[in-house]
Amino acid sequence: MEVVVVGKHVEVDAELRAHIAAKLEGLPRFAPDTRRVDVEFGHVAARRADEACECDVLVHVKRRLIKGHASASDLQRAFDRALGKAEEQLRKLHERRVDKPAARRDGGPGAHGGATPVS
Repeated sequence: MEVVVVGKHVEVDAELRAHIAAKLEGLPRFAPDTRRVDVEFGHVAARRADEACECDVLVHVKRRLIKGHASASDLQRAFDRALGKAEEQLRKLHERRVDKPAARRDGGPGAHGGATPVS
């Protein structure tokens, strides 16, 4: 899995990069086909000073793009919030992927393509 960290008008220090790497290690449990993760930091002119730092987390999964966006008072909190949003979407995707084949195989609602068998 490739990890790209970019700061737009923001300096991303080694400590923050280490935090990002540690947090992203658990990501493949939801989507083992994760190819790339883009983390982008920036500062915005916000009315509230506690939301001046923003973070976007883009997770490139096979045929999908999962995005999490958040603002906070510092970069690490913004990353944690954005990653939480992306992880929630990945968890839902994982549940859909796991449940769908089982429903078809067991004769569930999707077993006959939505049509009821004629007897």
